[in-house]
Amino acid sequence: MCRMFGVLGTDDGYSPLSAMHRLVPGGPDEQNLRWGKGWVLGHTRLAINGVLNGSQPYTSPGVQGLFVGEIYNYRDLASQFGISLSSSGADGEIILPLFQKFGPDFVRHLEGMFSIAIMDVRESPALHLYTDSCAIKPVYYLQRKDTLGFASEIEGLPNFYDNDREIPANAFDRYGAYRAILGRQTIFPGIKALEPGTFLTFRKGKAEVTEYTPKASQFDDGHAAMQSFERDFQHGVQKTLMTDVPVCTTLSGGLDSSLVATLASKDPRMTHAYNVWYQGNWKEDETAFAREVANASGFNYQQVTVRHDRFPEQIQAMCRALSQPNAAAHCLSTFALYEAIGKTGFKVALVGEGADDFFGGYERMYNIAESNGDGAAVNAYMSDLSAIKPDLRATLLKNNARNSRIDDEFSEFLHSLPGESLIRKVLHFEARHRLPYYILHRVDALSMAHSVEARVPFCLPSVYRHALWANDCDLIGSGRRKAPIYRAGSKVLPVSIINRPKQPFLLPIAGMFQPGFPVYDLLMDTIAAPNVTAPIIHIAALRDMVKRNQKAPSNKLGNAIWAWLIFELWGQEHNVRIG
Repeated sequence: MCRMFGVLGTDDGYSPLSAMHRLVPGGPDEQNLRWGKGWVLGHTRLAINGVLNGSQPYTSPGVQGLFVGEIYNYRDLASQFGISLSSSGADGEIILPLFQKFGPDFVRHLEGMFSIAIMDVRESPALHLYTDSCAIKPVYYLQRKDTLGFASEIEGLPNFYDNDREIPANAFDRYGAYRAILGRQTIFPGIKALEPGTFLTFRKGKAEVTEYTPKASQFDDGHAAMQSFERDFQHGVQKTLMTDVPVCTTLSGGLDSSLVATLASKDPRMTHAYNVWYQGNWKEDETAFAREVANASGFNYQQVTVRHDRFPEQIQAMCRALSQPNAAAHCLSTFALYEAIGKTGFKVALVGEGADDFFGGYERMYNIAESNGDGAAVNAYMSDLSAIKPDLRATLLKNNARNSRIDDEFSEFLHSLPGESLIRKVLHFEARHRLPYYILHRVDALSMAHSVEARVPFCLPSVYRHALWANDCDLIGSGRRKAPIYRAGSKVLPVSIINRPKQPFLLPIAGMFQPGFPVYDLLMDTIAAPNVTAPIIHIAALRDMVKRNQKAPSNKLGNAIWAWLIFELWGQEHNVRIG
Protein backbone atom coordinates (compact mmCIF):
# COMPACT_ATOMS: atom_id res chain seq x y z
CA MET A 1 0.00 0.00 0.00
CA CYS A 2 1.36 3.39 -1.05
CA ARG A 3 4.71 5.11 -1.44
CA MET A 4 6.34 7.82 0.68
CA PHE A 5 9.19 10.31 0.67
CA GLY A 6 10.44 13.25 2.68
CA VAL A 7 13.30 15.49 3.80
CA LEU A 8 14.48 16.96 7.08
CA GLY A 9 17.14 19.66 6.92
CA THR A 10 18.31 22.57 4.84
CA ASP A 11 16.48 23.23 1.57
CA ASP A 12 18.90 21.98 -1.07
CA GLY A 13 16.87 22.99 -4.09
CA TYR A 14 15.05 19.67 -4.29
CA SER A 15 11.70 19.27 -6.00
CA PRO A 16 9.04 17.46 -3.97
CA LEU A 17 6.70 17.41 -6.97
CA SER A 18 9.20 15.52 -9.14
CA ALA A 19 9.73 13.00 -6.32
CA MET A 20 5.98 12.55 -5.98
CA HIS A 21 5.57 12.09 -9.73
CA ARG A 22 8.08 9.21 -9.69
CA LEU A 23 6.11 7.45 -6.93
CA VAL A 24 2.60 7.81 -8.35
CA PRO A 25 2.44 4.27 -9.88
CA GLY A 26 2.72 2.85 -6.36
CA GLY A 27 0.02 5.20 -5.08
CA PRO A 28 -2.35 6.27 -7.86
CA ASP A 29 -5.45 6.87 -5.71
CA GLU A 30 -4.35 10.01 -3.83
CA GLN A 31 -1.26 12.20 -3.48
CA ASN A 32 -0.50 14.57 -0.60
CA LEU A 33 2.28 16.94 0.39
CA ARG A 34 2.85 18.55 3.78
CA TRP A 35 5.72 20.80 4.81
CA GLY A 36 7.00 22.99 7.58
CA LYS A 37 10.17 24.83 8.46
CA GLY A 38 13.01 22.64 7.20
CA TRP A 39 10.93 19.56 6.40
CA VAL A 40 8.71 18.02 3.73
CA LEU A 41 6.61 14.85 3.71
CA GLY A 42 4.96 13.31 0.65
CA HIS A 43 2.63 10.36 0.23
CA THR A 44 1.04 8.58 -2.72
CA ARG A 45 -1.80 6.26 -1.75
CA LEU A 46 -2.95 2.88 -2.98
CA ALA A 47 -6.28 2.61 -1.15
CA ILE A 48 -6.67 -0.87 0.35
CA ASN A 49 -7.98 -0.41 3.90
CA GLY A 50 -10.13 2.52 5.00
CA VAL A 51 -10.67 3.21 1.32
CA LEU A 52 -12.80 6.33 1.78
CA ASN A 53 -10.92 7.92 4.66
CA GLY A 54 -7.27 6.93 4.81
CA SER A 55 -5.51 10.12 3.75
CA GLN A 56 -1.98 10.76 4.99
CA PRO A 57 0.07 12.17 6.64
CA TYR A 58 -1.51 11.30 9.98
CA THR A 59 -1.25 14.21 12.39
CA SER A 60 -1.18 15.06 16.07
CA PRO A 61 0.20 18.25 17.71
CA GLY A 62 3.79 18.63 16.52
CA VAL A 63 3.95 15.16 14.96
CA GLN A 64 3.28 13.95 11.41
CA GLY A 65 3.31 10.33 10.29
CA LEU A 66 3.51 8.47 6.98
CA PHE A 67 2.83 4.78 6.53
CA VAL A 68 3.34 2.28 3.69
CA GLY A 69 2.12 -1.32 3.82
CA GLU A 70 -0.17 -3.14 6.25
CA ILE A 71 -0.30 -3.59 10.04
CA TYR A 72 -2.24 -6.79 10.58
CA ASN A 73 -2.60 -6.58 14.38
CA TYR A 74 -3.77 -2.97 14.57
CA ARG A 75 -7.22 -3.79 15.98
CA ASP A 76 -5.70 -5.98 18.71
CA LEU A 77 -3.29 -3.17 19.61
CA ALA A 78 -6.07 -0.62 19.70
CA SER A 79 -8.03 -2.83 22.09
CA GLN A 80 -5.00 -3.66 24.25
CA PHE A 81 -3.88 -0.04 24.71
CA GLY A 82 -7.25 1.73 24.66
CA ILE A 83 -6.72 3.53 21.36
CA SER A 84 -9.81 4.82 19.55
CA LEU A 85 -10.06 4.20 15.82
CA SER A 86 -12.25 6.03 13.34
CA SER A 87 -15.01 4.28 11.45
CA SER A 88 -12.75 4.10 8.38
CA GLY A 89 -10.76 1.23 9.84
CA ALA A 90 -7.44 2.41 8.38
CA ASP A 91 -4.66 0.41 10.05
CA GLY A 92 -2.19 3.32 10.01
CA GLU A 93 -4.26 5.19 12.59
CA ILE A 94 -2.57 3.15 15.29
CA ILE A 95 0.91 4.54 14.57
CA LEU A 96 0.99 7.96 16.19
CA PRO A 97 -0.88 6.91 19.37
CA LEU A 98 1.63 4.05 19.85
CA PHE A 99 4.56 6.38 19.13
CA GLN A 100 3.33 8.84 21.76
CA LYS A 101 2.84 6.01 24.26
CA PHE A 102 6.09 4.07 23.77
CA GLY A 103 8.41 6.43 21.89
CA PRO A 104 10.52 5.27 18.94
CA ASP A 105 10.54 1.66 20.17
CA PHE A 106 6.78 1.34 19.53
CA VAL A 107 7.55 -0.56 16.31
CA ARG A 108 8.28 -3.83 18.12
CA HIS A 109 4.55 -4.15 18.85
CA LEU A 110 3.62 -4.19 15.16
CA GLU A 111 3.14 -7.25 13.00
CA GLY A 112 2.88 -6.70 9.30
CA MET A 113 4.74 -5.39 6.28
CA PHE A 114 5.48 -1.72 6.50
CA SER A 115 7.71 1.29 6.29
CA ILE A 116 6.96 4.30 8.46
CA ALA A 117 8.20 7.88 8.70
CA ILE A 118 7.46 10.11 11.71
CA MET A 119 8.39 13.80 11.76
CA ASP A 120 8.49 15.05 15.34
CA VAL A 121 9.03 18.83 15.62
CA ARG A 122 7.78 19.33 19.18
CA GLU A 123 11.27 20.05 20.51
CA SER A 124 14.43 19.49 18.50
CA PRO A 125 13.13 18.41 15.06
CA ALA A 126 13.63 14.67 14.54
CA LEU A 127 12.84 12.25 11.73
CA HIS A 128 12.20 8.59 12.58
CA LEU A 129 12.24 5.96 9.79
CA TYR A 130 11.16 2.33 10.21
CA THR A 131 10.98 -0.83 8.18
CA ASP A 132 9.46 -4.18 9.11
CA SER A 133 11.52 -7.11 10.35
CA CYS A 134 12.06 -8.46 6.82
CA ALA A 135 12.27 -5.08 5.03
CA ILE A 136 9.41 -6.13 2.74
CA LYS A 137 8.70 -2.43 2.22
CA PRO A 138 12.03 -0.71 1.55
CA VAL A 139 13.25 2.65 2.80
CA TYR A 140 16.16 4.30 0.99
CA TYR A 141 17.89 7.35 2.43
CA LEU A 142 20.55 9.84 1.46
CA GLN A 143 22.30 12.12 3.93
CA ARG A 144 23.99 15.28 2.76
CA LYS A 145 25.56 17.18 5.68
CA ASP A 146 22.65 18.28 7.91
CA THR A 147 19.93 17.07 5.51
CA LEU A 148 18.44 13.59 5.18
CA GLY A 149 16.07 12.57 2.41
CA PHE A 150 14.20 9.28 2.22
CA ALA A 151 11.85 7.48 -0.16
CA SER A 152 10.31 4.12 -0.99
CA GLU A 153 12.29 4.07 -4.26
CA ILE A 154 15.73 5.48 -5.02
CA GLU A 155 14.44 7.54 -7.94
CA GLY A 156 11.92 9.07 -5.56
CA LEU A 157 14.56 10.50 -3.22
CA PRO A 158 13.88 14.24 -3.29
CA ASN A 159 17.58 15.11 -2.95
CA PHE A 160 18.89 12.55 -5.48
CA TYR A 161 20.67 14.41 -8.28
CA ASP A 162 22.58 13.56 -11.44
CA ASN A 163 25.92 13.76 -9.64
CA ASP A 164 24.73 11.02 -7.26
CA ARG A 165 24.48 8.49 -10.13
CA GLU A 166 28.13 7.48 -10.36
CA ILE A 167 28.81 3.94 -9.14
CA PRO A 168 32.15 2.21 -8.39
CA ALA A 169 33.83 0.07 -11.03
CA ASN A 170 33.60 -3.07 -8.86
CA ALA A 171 29.82 -2.80 -8.46
CA PHE A 172 29.25 -5.23 -11.33
CA ASP A 173 31.48 -7.85 -9.68
CA ARG A 174 29.46 -7.55 -6.47
CA TYR A 175 26.20 -7.81 -8.41
CA GLY A 176 27.38 -10.80 -10.45
CA ALA A 177 28.48 -12.64 -7.32
CA TYR A 178 25.16 -12.27 -5.46
CA ARG A 179 22.57 -11.59 -8.24
CA ALA A 180 21.78 -8.26 -6.57
CA ILE A 181 23.33 -5.58 -4.38
CA LEU A 182 22.89 -7.03 -0.91
CA GLY A 183 22.96 -5.09 2.33
CA ARG A 184 22.63 -1.59 3.69
CA GLN A 185 25.00 -0.02 1.18
CA THR A 186 23.25 0.36 -2.18
CA ILE A 187 24.97 0.47 -5.53
CA PHE A 188 25.11 4.27 -5.20
CA PRO A 189 27.84 5.27 -2.72
CA GLY A 190 25.77 7.99 -1.04
CA ILE A 191 22.54 6.00 -0.64
CA LYS A 192 21.70 3.38 1.97
CA ALA A 193 18.77 1.05 2.55
CA LEU A 194 17.26 0.63 6.00
CA GLU A 195 18.08 -2.90 7.13
CA PRO A 196 15.42 -5.41 8.26
CA GLY A 197 14.19 -4.88 11.81
CA THR A 198 15.76 -1.45 12.26
CA PHE A 199 14.73 2.15 12.71
CA LEU A 200 16.68 5.33 12.05
CA THR A 201 16.53 8.55 14.06
CA PHE A 202 17.87 11.71 12.40
CA ARG A 203 18.34 14.71 14.66
CA LYS A 204 20.69 17.73 14.48
CA GLY A 205 22.41 16.37 11.38
CA LYS A 206 23.19 12.96 12.89
CA ALA A 207 21.64 9.62 11.97
CA GLU A 208 21.47 6.72 14.42
CA VAL A 209 20.20 3.25 13.46
CA THR A 210 18.73 0.95 16.12
CA GLU A 211 17.77 -2.72 15.84
CA TYR A 212 14.51 -4.01 17.28
CA THR A 213 12.95 -7.45 17.82
CA PRO A 214 9.24 -7.88 17.02
CA LYS A 215 7.26 -9.22 19.95
CA ALA A 216 5.44 -11.61 17.61
CA SER A 217 8.71 -13.38 16.79
CA GLN A 218 8.99 -14.68 20.37
CA PHE A 219 7.28 -17.61 22.09
CA ASP A 220 5.60 -17.02 25.43
CA ASP A 221 5.87 -20.63 26.57
CA GLY A 222 9.19 -21.75 25.12
CA HIS A 223 9.87 -24.45 22.60
CA ALA A 224 6.67 -26.35 23.36
CA ALA A 225 4.90 -23.83 21.16
CA MET A 226 6.89 -25.11 18.17
CA GLN A 227 4.13 -27.64 17.50
CA SER A 228 1.79 -24.79 16.55
CA PHE A 229 3.32 -23.96 13.13
CA GLU A 230 0.28 -25.07 11.16
CA ARG A 231 -2.03 -23.02 13.36
CA ASP A 232 0.21 -19.95 13.17
CA PHE A 233 0.59 -20.20 9.41
CA GLN A 234 -3.15 -20.55 8.91
CA HIS A 235 -3.65 -17.45 11.07
CA GLY A 236 -0.90 -15.70 9.11
CA VAL A 237 -2.65 -16.30 5.82
CA GLN A 238 -5.91 -15.05 7.34
CA LYS A 239 -4.15 -11.87 8.47
CA THR A 240 -2.96 -11.15 4.95
CA LEU A 241 -6.57 -11.31 3.77
CA MET A 242 -7.33 -8.21 5.87
CA THR A 243 -8.45 -5.84 3.14
CA ASP A 244 -11.38 -3.73 1.95
CA VAL A 245 -10.63 -4.54 -1.70
CA PRO A 246 -10.54 -7.83 -3.65
CA VAL A 247 -7.53 -10.12 -3.17
CA CYS A 248 -6.08 -12.73 -5.52
CA THR A 249 -3.27 -15.23 -5.14
CA THR A 250 -0.28 -16.19 -7.26
CA LEU A 251 0.63 -19.80 -8.08
CA SER A 252 4.02 -20.98 -9.31
CA GLY A 253 3.15 -24.67 -9.07
CA GLY A 254 5.57 -25.16 -6.16
CA LEU A 255 4.88 -26.09 -2.55
CA ASP A 256 4.97 -22.64 -0.95
CA SER A 257 2.61 -20.67 -3.18
CA SER A 258 0.34 -23.74 -3.39
CA LEU A 259 0.04 -23.89 0.40
CA VAL A 260 -0.68 -20.15 0.64
CA ALA A 261 -3.31 -20.37 -2.09
CA THR A 262 -4.99 -23.46 -0.68
CA LEU A 263 -5.33 -22.01 2.80
CA ALA A 264 -6.49 -18.65 1.41
CA SER A 265 -9.17 -20.38 -0.69
CA LYS A 266 -11.17 -21.01 2.47
CA ASP A 267 -12.11 -17.32 2.39
CA PRO A 268 -15.11 -16.91 0.03
CA ARG A 269 -13.69 -13.62 -1.27
CA MET A 270 -10.70 -15.46 -2.77
CA THR A 271 -11.75 -16.33 -6.29
CA HIS A 272 -8.77 -15.89 -8.63
CA ALA A 273 -5.33 -17.49 -8.91
CA TYR A 274 -2.68 -16.27 -11.37
CA ASN A 275 0.18 -18.22 -12.91
CA VAL A 276 2.76 -16.91 -15.36
CA TRP A 277 4.82 -18.71 -17.99
CA TYR A 278 6.45 -18.07 -21.36
CA GLN A 279 5.27 -18.47 -24.92
CA GLY A 280 6.43 -21.75 -26.43
CA ASN A 281 7.20 -25.23 -25.15
CA TRP A 282 9.88 -25.35 -22.45
CA LYS A 283 10.87 -28.30 -20.29
CA GLU A 284 10.77 -26.15 -17.13
CA ASP A 285 7.03 -25.46 -17.56
CA GLU A 286 5.16 -25.84 -14.22
CA THR A 287 1.74 -24.63 -15.33
CA ALA A 288 0.16 -28.10 -15.01
CA PHE A 289 0.95 -28.14 -11.27
CA ALA A 290 -0.40 -24.62 -10.79
CA ARG A 291 -3.60 -25.48 -12.64
CA GLU A 292 -4.06 -28.63 -10.55
CA VAL A 293 -3.87 -26.65 -7.28
CA ALA A 294 -6.20 -23.97 -8.60
CA ASN A 295 -8.78 -26.54 -9.67
CA ALA A 296 -8.54 -28.43 -6.36
CA SER A 297 -9.09 -25.18 -4.44
CA GLY A 298 -11.94 -23.91 -6.62
CA PHE A 299 -10.09 -20.88 -8.02
CA ASN A 300 -10.78 -19.17 -11.29
CA TYR A 301 -7.42 -19.99 -12.88
CA GLN A 302 -5.78 -17.20 -14.88
CA GLN A 303 -2.84 -18.11 -17.11
CA VAL A 304 -0.53 -15.19 -17.94
CA THR A 305 1.70 -15.81 -20.95
CA VAL A 306 4.79 -13.67 -21.55
CA ARG A 307 4.94 -13.16 -25.32
CA HIS A 308 8.28 -13.05 -27.10
CA ASP A 309 7.41 -9.91 -29.06
CA ARG A 310 6.90 -8.00 -25.79
CA PHE A 311 10.22 -8.99 -24.20
CA PRO A 312 12.17 -5.84 -25.22
CA GLU A 313 9.58 -3.31 -24.04
CA GLN A 314 8.84 -5.23 -20.84
CA ILE A 315 12.52 -5.66 -19.97
CA GLN A 316 13.14 -1.93 -20.31
CA ALA A 317 10.04 -1.05 -18.26
CA MET A 318 11.10 -3.61 -15.65
CA CYS A 319 14.56 -2.03 -15.40
CA ARG A 320 12.96 1.41 -14.90
CA ALA A 321 10.92 0.03 -12.01
CA LEU A 322 13.89 -1.49 -10.15
CA SER A 323 15.75 0.78 -7.74
CA GLN A 324 18.81 -1.47 -8.06
CA PRO A 325 19.78 -4.05 -10.70
CA ASN A 326 18.55 -7.59 -10.09
CA ALA A 327 19.80 -10.60 -12.05
CA ALA A 328 16.90 -12.94 -11.23
CA ALA A 329 15.92 -14.22 -14.66
CA HIS A 330 12.29 -14.42 -13.58
CA CYS A 331 12.14 -10.70 -12.81
CA LEU A 332 10.52 -10.44 -16.22
CA SER A 333 7.81 -12.96 -15.41
CA THR A 334 7.19 -11.22 -12.07
CA PHE A 335 6.77 -7.90 -13.88
CA ALA A 336 4.40 -9.44 -16.45
CA LEU A 337 2.43 -11.26 -13.75
CA TYR A 338 1.66 -8.09 -11.80
CA GLU A 339 0.93 -6.21 -14.99
CA ALA A 340 -1.84 -8.71 -15.72
CA ILE A 341 -3.11 -8.69 -12.13
CA GLY A 342 -3.25 -4.89 -12.07
CA LYS A 343 -5.09 -4.70 -15.38
CA THR A 344 -7.83 -7.00 -14.09
CA GLY A 345 -8.47 -4.71 -11.12
CA PHE A 346 -6.84 -6.51 -8.19
CA LYS A 347 -4.84 -4.36 -5.77
CA VAL A 348 -3.62 -7.17 -3.48
CA ALA A 349 -1.98 -10.51 -4.29
CA LEU A 350 -0.71 -13.22 -1.91
CA VAL A 351 2.71 -14.71 -2.64
CA GLY A 352 4.85 -17.56 -1.29
CA GLU A 353 8.24 -15.86 -0.98
CA GLY A 354 10.28 -16.32 2.21
CA ALA A 355 9.58 -19.99 2.89
CA ASP A 356 12.81 -21.32 1.37
CA ASP A 357 14.90 -18.58 2.96
CA PHE A 358 13.70 -19.02 6.54
CA PHE A 359 12.98 -22.74 6.58
CA GLY A 360 15.86 -24.11 4.50
CA GLY A 361 14.36 -24.93 1.12
CA TYR A 362 17.23 -24.38 -1.29
CA GLU A 363 19.42 -27.21 -2.56
CA ARG A 364 22.54 -25.22 -1.65
CA MET A 365 21.34 -25.09 1.96
CA TYR A 366 20.78 -28.83 2.04
CA ASN A 367 24.27 -29.40 0.70
CA ILE A 368 25.73 -27.24 3.48
CA ALA A 369 23.66 -29.11 6.09
CA GLU A 370 24.98 -32.44 4.82
CA SER A 371 28.59 -31.29 4.55
CA ASN A 372 31.18 -31.07 7.28
CA GLY A 373 31.38 -27.32 6.80
CA ASP A 374 34.69 -27.41 4.95
CA GLY A 375 35.97 -24.76 2.59
CA ALA A 376 34.85 -26.65 -0.50
CA ALA A 377 31.23 -26.64 0.73
CA VAL A 378 31.31 -22.87 1.29
CA ASN A 379 32.86 -22.28 -2.14
CA ALA A 380 30.16 -24.39 -3.79
CA TYR A 381 27.52 -22.52 -1.82
CA MET A 382 28.85 -19.14 -2.96
CA SER A 383 29.06 -20.31 -6.57
CA ASP A 384 25.40 -21.29 -6.41
CA LEU A 385 24.50 -17.81 -5.15
CA SER A 386 26.06 -16.14 -8.16
CA ALA A 387 24.44 -15.08 -11.40
CA ILE A 388 27.80 -15.04 -13.16
CA LYS A 389 30.03 -17.89 -12.02
CA PRO A 390 33.54 -16.94 -10.81
CA ASP A 391 35.32 -18.30 -13.92
CA LEU A 392 33.05 -16.27 -16.21
CA ARG A 393 33.52 -13.09 -14.17
CA ALA A 394 37.29 -13.62 -14.42
CA THR A 395 37.16 -13.53 -18.23
CA LEU A 396 34.38 -10.96 -18.57
CA LEU A 397 35.61 -8.23 -16.21
CA LYS A 398 38.56 -5.93 -16.74
CA ASN A 399 41.10 -5.75 -13.93
CA ASN A 400 39.83 -2.36 -12.70
CA ALA A 401 36.43 -3.93 -11.98
CA ARG A 402 37.57 -7.07 -10.16
CA ASN A 403 37.52 -7.63 -6.41
CA SER A 404 40.11 -10.36 -5.96
CA ARG A 405 39.04 -10.97 -2.35
CA ILE A 406 35.32 -11.31 -2.91
CA ASP A 407 35.26 -15.05 -2.09
CA ASP A 408 37.42 -14.63 1.02
CA GLU A 409 35.37 -11.66 2.20
CA PHE A 410 32.15 -13.64 1.87
CA SER A 411 33.57 -16.62 3.75
CA GLU A 412 34.76 -14.36 6.58
CA PHE A 413 31.39 -12.62 6.70
CA LEU A 414 29.43 -15.88 6.69
CA HIS A 415 31.44 -17.34 9.57
CA SER A 416 30.96 -14.12 11.59
CA LEU A 417 27.17 -14.42 11.56
CA PRO A 418 25.14 -15.65 14.57
CA GLY A 419 24.59 -19.38 14.89
CA GLU A 420 26.30 -22.36 16.48
CA SER A 421 26.36 -24.38 13.24
CA LEU A 422 27.28 -23.47 9.69
CA ILE A 423 23.77 -24.20 8.44
CA ARG A 424 22.35 -21.84 11.08
CA LYS A 425 24.74 -19.12 9.85
CA VAL A 426 23.60 -19.81 6.29
CA LEU A 427 19.95 -19.58 7.32
CA HIS A 428 20.68 -16.25 9.00
CA PHE A 429 22.44 -14.96 5.87
CA GLU A 430 19.64 -16.07 3.54
CA ALA A 431 16.84 -14.62 5.68
CA ARG A 432 18.39 -11.35 6.79
CA HIS A 433 20.97 -10.48 4.14
CA ARG A 434 19.68 -12.02 0.90
CA LEU A 435 15.89 -12.32 1.12
CA PRO A 436 15.21 -8.57 1.61
CA TYR A 437 17.44 -7.20 -1.13
CA TYR A 438 17.40 -9.93 -3.78
CA ILE A 439 13.80 -11.13 -3.44
CA LEU A 440 11.49 -8.87 -1.44
CA HIS A 441 12.69 -5.53 -2.81
CA ARG A 442 12.25 -6.73 -6.41
CA VAL A 443 8.78 -8.13 -5.65
CA ASP A 444 7.83 -4.81 -4.06
CA ALA A 445 9.18 -2.77 -6.98
CA LEU A 446 7.70 -4.91 -9.75
CA SER A 447 4.27 -5.27 -8.14
CA MET A 448 3.91 -1.64 -7.09
CA ALA A 449 4.89 -0.54 -10.62
CA HIS A 450 1.43 -1.86 -11.52
CA SER A 451 -0.34 -0.59 -8.37
CA VAL A 452 -0.51 -4.05 -6.79
CA GLU A 453 0.54 -4.88 -3.23
CA ALA A 454 2.20 -8.29 -2.79
CA ARG A 455 1.57 -9.79 0.67
CA VAL A 456 3.98 -12.35 2.10
CA PRO A 457 2.56 -14.66 4.81
CA PHE A 458 5.83 -16.56 5.36
CA CYS A 459 7.52 -13.27 6.36
CA LEU A 460 5.24 -12.61 9.32
CA PRO A 461 7.16 -12.78 12.64
CA SER A 462 4.55 -15.13 14.09
CA VAL A 463 5.26 -17.53 11.19
CA TYR A 464 9.03 -17.33 10.67
CA ARG A 465 9.67 -17.59 14.42
CA HIS A 466 9.19 -21.35 14.00
CA ALA A 467 12.32 -21.42 11.85
CA LEU A 468 14.30 -19.28 14.29
CA TRP A 469 13.51 -21.51 17.26
CA ALA A 470 13.65 -24.94 15.58
CA ASN A 471 16.57 -27.31 15.88
CA ASP A 472 18.56 -27.51 12.66
CA CYS A 473 17.57 -31.13 12.11
CA ASP A 474 13.88 -30.18 12.42
CA LEU A 475 14.23 -27.97 9.35
CA ILE A 476 16.79 -29.45 6.99
CA GLY A 477 19.08 -32.45 6.54
CA SER A 478 18.82 -36.24 6.45
CA GLY A 479 16.72 -36.17 3.30
CA ARG A 480 14.46 -33.29 4.37
CA ARG A 481 14.12 -29.61 3.55
CA LYS A 482 11.76 -27.06 5.16
CA ALA A 483 10.17 -29.96 7.02
CA PRO A 484 7.43 -27.97 8.86
CA ILE A 485 6.08 -26.66 5.56
CA TYR A 486 6.03 -30.09 3.96
CA ARG A 487 4.17 -31.48 6.98
CA ALA A 488 1.57 -28.72 6.73
CA GLY A 489 1.26 -29.14 2.98
CA SER A 490 0.85 -32.91 3.13
CA LYS A 491 -2.48 -32.43 4.91
CA VAL A 492 -4.11 -30.14 2.32
CA LEU A 493 -2.26 -30.29 -1.01
CA PRO A 494 -2.45 -32.80 -3.89
CA VAL A 495 0.09 -35.61 -3.55
CA SER A 496 1.67 -34.58 -6.84
CA ILE A 497 2.71 -31.22 -5.33
CA ILE A 498 4.22 -32.83 -2.24
CA ASN A 499 6.14 -35.47 -4.17
CA ARG A 500 7.37 -33.43 -7.13
CA PRO A 501 11.06 -32.49 -7.33
CA LYS A 502 11.82 -28.97 -6.20
CA GLN A 503 12.49 -26.66 -9.14
CA PRO A 504 13.43 -22.99 -9.00
CA PHE A 505 11.18 -20.76 -11.08
CA LEU A 506 13.21 -20.17 -14.22
CA LEU A 507 13.21 -18.05 -17.32
CA PRO A 508 14.53 -20.47 -20.00
CA ILE A 509 16.72 -17.65 -21.23
CA ALA A 510 19.56 -19.83 -22.59
CA GLY A 511 17.16 -21.19 -25.20
CA MET A 512 15.90 -17.71 -26.03
CA PHE A 513 19.33 -16.15 -26.65
CA GLN A 514 19.17 -17.57 -30.16
CA PRO A 515 18.54 -15.94 -33.56
CA GLY A 516 14.82 -15.57 -34.20
CA PHE A 517 13.89 -14.49 -30.67
CA PRO A 518 13.25 -10.75 -30.04
CA VAL A 519 15.26 -10.89 -26.80
CA TYR A 520 18.27 -12.08 -28.82
CA ASP A 521 17.92 -9.04 -31.08
CA LEU A 522 17.74 -6.79 -28.01
CA LEU A 523 20.87 -8.47 -26.64
CA MET A 524 22.88 -8.03 -29.83
CA ASP A 525 21.79 -4.39 -30.25
CA THR A 526 22.85 -3.70 -26.65
CA ILE A 527 26.21 -5.44 -27.07
CA ALA A 528 26.85 -3.36 -30.18
CA ALA A 529 26.61 -0.10 -28.22
CA PRO A 530 27.00 -0.52 -24.44
CA ASN A 531 27.25 2.88 -22.78
CA VAL A 532 27.36 1.91 -19.08
CA THR A 533 29.53 -1.20 -18.74
CA ALA A 534 31.94 -0.49 -21.64
CA PRO A 535 34.68 0.73 -19.22
CA ILE A 536 34.66 -2.51 -17.21
CA ILE A 537 33.68 -5.32 -19.62
CA HIS A 538 35.66 -7.21 -22.23
CA ILE A 539 33.11 -7.04 -25.05
CA ALA A 540 34.96 -9.75 -26.99
CA ALA A 541 34.56 -12.13 -24.02
CA LEU A 542 30.85 -11.33 -23.84
CA ARG A 543 30.40 -12.03 -27.56
CA ASP A 544 32.25 -15.31 -27.11
CA MET A 545 29.83 -16.30 -24.32
CA VAL A 546 26.89 -15.58 -26.64
CA LYS A 547 28.41 -17.74 -29.41
CA ARG A 548 29.12 -20.60 -27.02
CA ASN A 549 25.55 -20.47 -25.76
CA GLN A 550 24.22 -20.62 -29.32
CA LYS A 551 26.16 -23.82 -29.93
CA ALA A 552 25.34 -25.44 -26.57
CA PRO A 553 22.70 -23.53 -24.53
CA SER A 554 23.27 -23.76 -20.78
CA ASN A 555 21.85 -22.09 -17.69
CA LYS A 556 25.37 -21.07 -16.69
CA LEU A 557 25.95 -19.08 -19.86
CA GLY A 558 22.35 -17.92 -20.30
CA ASN A 559 22.08 -16.55 -16.77
CA ALA A 560 25.44 -14.77 -17.06
CA ILE A 561 24.49 -13.09 -20.34
CA TRP A 562 21.10 -12.13 -18.91
CA ALA A 563 22.76 -10.64 -15.81
CA TRP A 564 24.97 -8.44 -17.97
CA LEU A 565 22.04 -7.36 -20.18
CA ILE A 566 19.92 -6.35 -17.19
CA PHE A 567 22.77 -4.44 -15.53
CA GLU A 568 23.50 -2.54 -18.76
CA LEU A 569 19.85 -1.70 -19.48
CA TRP A 570 19.16 -0.81 -15.85
CA GLY A 571 22.14 1.56 -15.94
CA GLN A 572 20.86 3.16 -19.13
CA GLU A 573 17.35 3.62 -17.75
CA HIS A 574 18.70 5.30 -14.60
CA ASN A 575 21.44 7.38 -16.29
CA VAL A 576 24.16 5.62 -14.32
CA ARG A 577 27.87 6.26 -14.82
CA ILE A 578 30.75 4.04 -13.73
CA GLY A 579 33.54 5.91 -11.96
